[in-house]
Amino acid sequence: MYEAASPTPANAAWRRATLMILLVVTGVLAGPASQPAEAHGAFAAARSSEPGVLDGSIADIVVRIRGGAVCTGTPITGTNLVVTAAHCVLDGDGQVSASRTVIRDGVHYEAASVLVDRRYQDTPKPSLDAAILVMDQPVPGPSATLGMALPGTGPVTLVGFQPLDIDGSLLRGSNPHDRPQRHGSTGGVVDIETAASGCVGDAAELEVTASQVRMQCGLIPGASGGGLFTDADGTPVLIGIISTVSNDLTSNGLVPLTAVHELLDHPDRYTHEVPFDAPTTSVVTVGRS
Repeated sequence: MYEAASPTPANAAWRRATLMILLVVTGVLAGPASQPAEAHGAFAAARSSEPGVLDGSIADIVVRIRGGAVCTGTPITGTNLVVTAAHCVLDGDGQVSASRTVIRDGVHYEAASVLVDRRYQDTPKPSLDAAILVMDQPVPGPSATLGMALPGTGPVTLVGFQPLDIDGSLLRGSNPHDRPQRHGSTGGVVDIETAASGCVGDAAELEVTASQVRMQCGLIPGASGGGLFTDADGTPVLIGIISTVSNDLTSNGLVPLTAVHELLDHPDRYTHEVPFDAPTTSVVTVGRS
C-alpha cells in the first residue's frame, strides 16, 4: 500500500487517544509566550505574523502539487508519502480528481493513489481536510517527520508556495481568492514564479480547538496543503496542514494531526486510485527564487 509501518489496532487507538488529550491540554493550558520566540536551527526566518518569502531548510521541504488545484505538500521522511489537504485532491463531486503531480526542482512525480476522507466534500471542515498522496516512488530531497501532537511552546513556521511580483515581493490581492497579475504583465497567460513563503511564531500563540488549529499569517490559495513545522533537535516535524484562509487575510486555519493519523491508521477505508487523464504540465517555477 505505502512504504510505512502500519500500527496495530491497539497502538492506533492509543495514538489517537493520546493525541486528542495532548491537543486539549495544549489548547487549555498553553498561555501566551512571555518573550518572542527566536528563529533558530531550521527556522532561519524573522518572526512575523505577516507572510514573507522564507529562507532556510524549512523552505526547502515543501513541494508544489498540480493537476486541477495548485497546492503545496510535504514529503514524509522514509516513506513514499506526501501530505496535503483534501480539497487539493477532490473535485466538485467529491471524487479524486485526475493526475496528482508533485513537482520539485522541475521534476514531476506521479501519485499512484490517495488517502482521503471523501466526506469532506459534503462537510467541508478542517477536521476532515487531510489527504496523503501515495507516490509511485519517494520524492527525492528534503522531507519532514510526521508529528504526534502540537508543542506547548517554542518556534513554529507556517509554509506554503505563493506567487511573486516582478520585484520578488509576494503577489497578493485584498481578498483570499484574488488572482492579481504581476506589474507590467500583458497578455492572457503569464508565467509567474513562486516561492516558499509564510510566517514564524510561537506554538503558545496558536488558537487550538478540538476541530481546528489557527495561526496568524494569512497565506492565500496555492499554499493550501502546506505545512506547519516545528524543530526537534534539527529535524523538521510536520504538525499541521493549511486548510483555510480567513476572509480578512489575517490567519490560516489548519487541519489537526488527528485527521492525518486517521488516514494512516485505516488505509483500507480511505485509499482511492488516481485517475489519469492527459499528462499535467506546469509552467510554474518550483523552488525558492
